[in-house]
Amino acid sequence: MRSWLMFDRRRYLFPSVMMLMLACVTGSEESLEITPAAPAVRVGETLSLRAQPLEDLSKDLEWEILEPHGGGFLQSRGTAINYVAPQAAGTYHLLIRSARSNGSPVKHTLTVRVLPNPKLEPPQASLAPGGTQLFTARMKGLPRSTVTWTVEEPDGGTVDTNGLYHAPNRPGTYHVVATSTLDPDVSVTATIRVE
Repeated sequence: MRSWLMFDRRRYLFPSVMMLMLACVTGSEESLEITPAAPAVRVGETLSLRAQPLEDLSKDLEWEILEPHGGGFLQSRGTAINYVAPQAAGTYHLLIRSARSNGSPVKHTLTVRVLPNPKLEPPQASLAPGGTQLFTARMKGLPRSTVTWTVEEPDGGTVDTNGLYHAPNRPGTYHVVATSTLDPDVSVTATIRVE
C-alpha cells in the first residue's frame, strides 16, 4: 500500500513539475528580443547578434556555445556580440543567460544555421564560339566537394563530369551550374559570354 501511494503521488506531481518547467522556459524566452530572429551565416564568416532585454536584469548577459568542439567562437560580450561560424556547415546553438532582479534565471537558446559557402572557379568566362573552359567547384563547409554539372540553357553548350565546358557555336550568355551531391540545395553558378 505504501509503494502504491508513492507511485500515485509521483504520477500527480510529475505533470505539475512539467507545467512549472515549461512556464519557466517560456517566461525566459520572452525576456529577450534577439536580432536577427532567425540567424544564418556562411562557414567561417562573422555574424553580429544583439539581445535586447525586455525587462530589468540584475546581471549582464552571458553567451555560450552549446557545442563544445567545433561550434565556432564568440567575440565580445554583453548585449551585442560577434559569432564567428565554424568551418563545417550545420545547426549550432547559443545559450544566453542572465537573472532578473528577483534572482530568477533568464535563459534563451538561439539556433544559428551555418550554411556552406560554394565557390566556382572561374566565376565568369569569355569564350569564342565552340571554345572550352575548365571549371572547378569547392563546396566549403561540406565534407566533400563532389558536384554534378549542368548548363542552364538547353542550347547553351555542354559540360562534362570533370567540369569541362564546351561553348555552343552561337554567341550569347550562358550559365554553368555546379550542384553538391551531398546537398542538392547547395549550388553555384558561373556566367559564360560567348562572343
